[in-house]
Amino acid sequence: MTSRDVLIVGVGSLTRAICSSLATTAPERCAVTLLSGTPHNAAEVCYVANTRAALSGADVAFRALPAPEYSAEVFRSVLARVKPAVVINCASHQSPWEGTRAPSAWSDLVAGAGFGVTLPLQSLPALTLAEAIADVHPQALLVNACFPDAVNPVLKSLGLPVFCGTGNVLTIAASLRAALRAGGGQGSLRVLGHHVHLHAPHRPDEEALAWLDGVSVPDVTEALRAQRDTPRSELNAVGGHATALLVSGLLDQREAQVNLPGPSGLPGGYPVRISSGRIDLDLPSVMSRERAVELNQRWAVLDGVQVRADGEIRFTAEGDAEIDKELPDLLSPFHADGIRERCARMLMLRTRLRNVPSRSAA
Repeated sequence: MTSRDVLIVGVGSLTRAICSSLATTAPERCAVTLLSGTPHNAAEVCYVANTRAALSGADVAFRALPAPEYSAEVFRSVLARVKPAVVINCASHQSPWEGTRAPSAWSDLVAGAGFGVTLPLQSLPALTLAEAIADVHPQALLVNACFPDAVNPVLKSLGLPVFCGTGNVLTIAASLRAALRAGGGQGSLRVLGHHVHLHAPHRPDEEALAWLDGVSVPDVTEALRAQRDTPRSELNAVGGHATALLVSGLLDQREAQVNLPGPSGLPGGYPVRISSGRIDLDLPSVMSRERAVELNQRWAVLDGVQVRADGEIRFTAEGDAEIDKELPDLLSPFHADGIRERCARMLMLRTRLRNVPSRSAA
């Protein structure tokens, strides 16, 4: 990997957090390009990050490029121009904050069916970006921040490149590290967990698993209490910093043991070892690869969607015809190669349901 350039697609709160940390953690002579459909927001992020870099004496520069749309043509053009070593996708068609910021019948549906119901909306920008990377700049490492526990398996099933995800189990591991550090735990931390574990499970046997120096962490639920009591919007400060450290390591080709969602397109999150641009599972001796994948697929059911190795996508909630007559059909099983069609139909459903008040507002 000779380039030290990073391309970030999408400018939301996670991108802001990543850039804020990259400004002080990125290796020397690093350039970060933000591709955004909201130039004003991108300019703000670049100003803050460039100013932090200047104050820190860091040799990293941030610039913004406008994107009239997140299309294959735009992605191919920018990739050919920037030739980044690492591409971070932070763009999706569904915000995780909609339920609190703009509640509606749509947000009621997502809350009831599980976040997994939004998979088609989460997948499309990442899918289009991965196709462009494969076509124009296959040397780039794609790090997907948008529901990687399920989106990355979709990309893998379609033969598209994806190095890993970020957030989710990475954030959970960071929170566990902080809690265990307070108790004197300083060793190697391995975490097996899923996006669904950002919230407390309904049953103790559904909790994420963790090992410190090969010894099982006895009370993961208690160790994650502070994280789960913190609003999700605030967690991007943790996830963004952890992502910046990950990217800095990738640019410097440092060997690292971390916990990441969707490594090489696997479902859920795992402990991994990164070395020389390769990523491999780094499970404790008591956990086989097959068992780790099986557990993550079980947890995926709790999150509302399961992506199988052959590309079949199954929503685990039943469609409710009282909400919308098309919903039962929209939640029927389909193959990953039908993501675009399913996304288009789901966007139309969302438009209708956003005009219906939330039951919580009644």
